[in-house]
Amino acid sequence: MLAALVRFELGENKDAFNLLRRVENRFPEAPEVRAAYSAMLAAQGDMVGAQQKLLEIPDKARLRFVDKSYLDTVVAWPPAMKAALAKVTSAVGDDKI
Repeated sequence: MLAALVRFELGENKDAFNLLRRVENRFPEAPEVRAAYSAMLAAQGDMVGAQQKLLEIPDKARLRFVDKSYLDTVVAWPPAMKAALAKVTSAVGDDKI
């Protein structure tokens, strides 16, 4: 998944999305994978699909992705991914909790 995040940060969105799809095939239930997939969908302009993918994550796990320290220290996502995810978490209202 790290390779997909790096590609996304470098602006290689198509390659990043293709790599992430392979990761999702192996780990479809992983919250980090679903959140990353959601962020990439949002970056492609598919906000409805992004929201649906984010809402597939159970509530308790999903709310961790609003916590900036979690994104910085635990999963260590790059800035572009955090910005894209922030749009989706805001759209579903998680940032208000």
